Amino acid sequence: MSWYASLYKGFIITSVLLFLISMGTTGETNIGSLLAGYSVLTISIIMIMTVLLSGVTKSTQGSSFLKSFLSVILTTGPFMLMLGIIGIVLYLVITYKNEIIAGHVSSNYGSVSNGIVMLFITQLFILYNAVTSKNFQMTGKVERISSMVLYLLGIIEAVFTIVLVTILKYYTTDG
Repeated sequence: MSWYASLYKGFIITSVLLFLISMGTTGETNIGSLLAGYSVLTISIIMIMTVLLSGVTKSTQGSSFLKSFLSVILTTGPFMLMLGIIGIVLYLVITYKNEIIAGHVSSNYGSVSNGIVMLFITQLFILYNAVTSKNFQMTGKVERISSMVLYLLGIIEAVFTIVLVTILKYYTTDG
């Protein structure tokens, strides 16, 4: 196993541990572990995407631009969706940090935030199993079923994220 693979697998495990810490805490510890967890997860996803793109470029050499482009989108799509959701959630947590720490958000915030975290942990479990498989190590591609499950969970996360946006934008109070 290469050092590169060990590094992104370690980042995945670290992000899961940080997410678990965030679920069991409140206040600044919760915000800090959420920010760190999402940041470490972003690094690991980008590292995995480089492996995926390397595999796609090898398999589509000599193909038309359209075929190569579609192959890249299909291969990296679930990961781009994850990165987009992470970006939105990070923006929300940073923007509403003071309100969250002070407890000036709807009581549903914790449930929705923990729901997103649980979905990410589920995705990370599937992702970790996918990147440790022999197929991934040989071809540099995630199996289709794992990719589709990641897409499905990503869509559910997007719905939860929309709810989180609504809660933080419209249901914050002054105390």
